[in-house]
Amino acid sequence: MIRRQKVWLAIVVVVNVALWVIPSDVVEEIARQRHVMLGRYSRTHFAWNLTLLGISLVSFYIDWSTGATYKRRWFQVIATAVFLGPSLAVLDFVLRTPDVEHYVRDSPAYHRPPGAVFHQVFVDRPEARRSYPNAPPGYGTVDCTLHTDRRGYRNQSAHETYDVVALGDSFAEGSQVSDEHPWPVRLAAQTGLTVYDLGMSGYDPLHNLESLKEVGLALKPRTVLCLIYEGNDFRSDKTDEKRKHPSLSLRLGEYVGRSPIVHAVDKMLIDTFGAMNCDGPVCRAERIDWLPLAIPAGPNAKYYAFEPTQLRDLYESREEFAADKHWHNPQRQINEMYERCRAAGSQFVVVFAPTKAHVTLPVVADRLVAEKVRGFTAISYKKALPEAGEFLRNLLENVDAREEVVGGWCRGQSIPFLSLTAALREAVIEGRQVYYTYDQHWTPDGHEVVAKAVHQYLLDRFPGLDARVSKH
Repeated sequence: MIRRQKVWLAIVVVVNVALWVIPSDVVEEIARQRHVMLGRYSRTHFAWNLTLLGISLVSFYIDWSTGATYKRRWFQVIATAVFLGPSLAVLDFVLRTPDVEHYVRDSPAYHRPPGAVFHQVFVDRPEARRSYPNAPPGYGTVDCTLHTDRRGYRNQSAHETYDVVALGDSFAEGSQVSDEHPWPVRLAAQTGLTVYDLGMSGYDPLHNLESLKEVGLALKPRTVLCLIYEGNDFRSDKTDEKRKHPSLSLRLGEYVGRSPIVHAVDKMLIDTFGAMNCDGPVCRAERIDWLPLAIPAGPNAKYYAFEPTQLRDLYESREEFAADKHWHNPQRQINEMYERCRAAGSQFVVVFAPTKAHVTLPVVADRLVAEKVRGFTAISYKKALPEAGEFLRNLLENVDAREEVVGGWCRGQSIPFLSLTAALREAVIEGRQVYYTYDQHWTPDGHEVVAKAVHQYLLDRFPGLDARVSKH
């Protein structure tokens, strides 16, 4: 073995060993409800370890030869890569059947395939095998069927006009619930009004505006309900511009991300390595062992877990959020929806959907341990946080900050505003499970609570609407 080969071997071995010896932040992965490989690595860390190991083995195979053998091995590696690359690309293309694609992205108001049926059995449990130290059972099992209409939205009726159009994201479309559960469906059943659900998973105010222009106003609704989810609906104009005109790298990344081959390999790795060492001790578990929250305390408790990003956002003060560019951009989009509805003779209402942490945290304020909540929030918070007691006081003081800013702005623009926080929180206190334990979305009970809150608001704000039951 020549000196160059010895040096190269030493470098590669040291780098590989370092990557395998140094673990990922397992607590952060659990807090974000991500898969952990071998009980110690994030999926990204593990993928890099495997990739580098494979490259290293190929490198050794080539480098541990001389003369004609060295050239022949280089040729073998290049020929294999040239053959496998196009072959995998063709196979990937063939496997991308229409059934694989859940969305039709033919405009900014993307939708699902028209006339499609999607089915899944959703079990409310941690997706990752390595989870909270004491993970209680969740809501249970929900058999979910999703039918789409001729436009690609989740509706069972087919009228030319509708009394109410609902805009929003997965909280409006209904994620992890069946066709009879989403609140627009329950609202129609409670009122006798015709309700068209334009909700779509992944939508935000930009998409809501586009779907309103393309579909919503043509249905001539008397009322348009625009649901704004505080968890991820506040985005800057720069983010919107990137989505309107995605770069080549972004489009390529999305294409690869939807690859059935990538999904199959990912699933294989998770099933194989995600189960290994999943019950081992967790270092610094105090940052997560207070979750999921038990409400009410006792044997009849329902459980709620959430990611640290929710606390990070709730910690933002009213002044900080009011000046945030991620709020200024949705203002313009909401205002344009309001003006378009007013010009069309439709009532426009902003419906504020709070995060799980926003609803549940004040309910258990007297049980929170400041040091643990601060440590959990610090996982997603880039700035320095004050000492634990002051931090928790500030957090609880700012819990309603976003809602108050959005509601105050709407009232200043004469835009009707409905917050769902009080109704959901009251239901939580009563012992109803309105959010899934390990998923951010509403349960069937949560959708029922929301439908009743919207119904009561319409009765109070527009008493003539409910009285004139639709004749469709």
